[in-house]
Amino acid sequence: MQFIVSFILFCLRRLMGLWYLIRGPEIIGSAYISANGKPFRVPTPSNDHVLITSNDHIRELIDAPHQNLSLHAVAKEILQPKYTMHGFEWQDQRGVEGTGFVRALRSRLTAHLPAILPDLQRIVNSAIADELSVPSADGFIHVRLFAMIKRTVTNVNCFTFFGEELSQNAEFTTAALEFPQTVVLAAEVLRITPNFLRGYVASLVTGGHSAAKTIFRYLEPIVQQRLALRVIDGGSSQTHAPVDCMQWLIDTSPRKTPWSTPRMVGEIMAVWFGSVHQLAMTTTYAIEDLCLHMEYIEPLRSEIHQYSANSCGRNVEKMPLLDSFIKESIRCTNSDAITVRRKALTPFVFRDGLQVDRDDWVCIPQRGMMYDPSRYSDPAGFDGFRFARANKILREGYVPVEVPDRVPSILTDVSADWPIWGLGNTACPGRFYASTILKLILVCILDEWDCRLLAPNAPRSRTWRSSIVPRESTVILFHRRNNC
Repeated sequence: MQFIVSFILFCLRRLMGLWYLIRGPEIIGSAYISANGKPFRVPTPSNDHVLITSNDHIRELIDAPHQNLSLHAVAKEILQPKYTMHGFEWQDQRGVEGTGFVRALRSRLTAHLPAILPDLQRIVNSAIADELSVPSADGFIHVRLFAMIKRTVTNVNCFTFFGEELSQNAEFTTAALEFPQTVVLAAEVLRITPNFLRGYVASLVTGGHSAAKTIFRYLEPIVQQRLALRVIDGGSSQTHAPVDCMQWLIDTSPRKTPWSTPRMVGEIMAVWFGSVHQLAMTTTYAIEDLCLHMEYIEPLRSEIHQYSANSCGRNVEKMPLLDSFIKESIRCTNSDAITVRRKALTPFVFRDGLQVDRDDWVCIPQRGMMYDPSRYSDPAGFDGFRFARANKILREGYVPVEVPDRVPSILTDVSADWPIWGLGNTACPGRFYASTILKLILVCILDEWDCRLLAPNAPRSRTWRSSIVPRESTVILFHRRNNC
């Protein structure tokens, strides 16, 4: 009898988990409110998610040994790289698969940003101009925004990752755009595919891994040549080494036991995977928020003119109103309901007795936190200058609810109150670059274009699991400003 009851309960939880696939953010949001600050569980088709919000739990989560709670095991479970990335395999534990790359992005890319900023600005402006070059009969340029932004981000990221030559190669950039999208699609299909069929299904969904093969074909000879030069130089940095992420990733790869060329290319492709999709979603929502809240356009344009010194976007990180507007857009339209995911490789128990079973995930419900009235005043309202105003009040000696750490709050912050970039040593190493590109795109559009939504009341997103993804069908009408 006990077995039957347990089996029925198991089946009910799995049925509830299937509902999570299409209503994940709503389920998490409702559970967050009901939990009233305490940990809570949400069943999914494959496991339970244990969601935590207290600072004590979050600190324990960040400090937990990676052999117990693993971020990379989460990525491996979600992406199934052995199948979706054409045979490239990840281990479960951090450090095994080349996480020294964090230094390449966090240190070298960030340090080079001032030097490459004019090129990034040039490529962003050129890409947007190409996208908005053919007006319709009504005088407006009709654009499916999400697709446009993905192409723009791909172009500028290709320059940053692979250099000028490859960034101008249409076959390569097309494959670079397609690769992350086919990986995400294939990974979702594979999560409901029996093991013995996964190789066949992955090949079918990815078109025979055509995008991955194209990228590999272009990168292999370049990486082989650069690895050979590294050996000739005795492991020291080349005097005239290329200034791109591919070179920095090679520089920070293991020296004592160097990787083969295929392994190095696979690692570079894995890093590339994360460089487009999230940034494109965030940028898309920010542009849509400009259209929905047009009262912010003129103050933002005034700030751009004040800080740019007649050079579009040159000082984007010095614009407090723009930073605040983007941060508020992320708070209101966050593209994922959870963050800081960790998979339990072994059963894990927090100090207060909270238990996590093996294979379950521990996460932070960031979307629920950002709509919490105890954390934000009028959390359901869009207040584009919320953070800029709070920072100004803070400098005058008061502590608004929006800045609980008593220090100015900016987009690239990493804290338990702003966990969108992750936390601890695994916080996004490319967040300063991502912030710069996002701002360059918005500055270009604000400075040169008027825009509005074709259908302001139409749904702008769709949900799957915990994600909130922009709809491909959302159309923006652009018109070049008269002063440009």
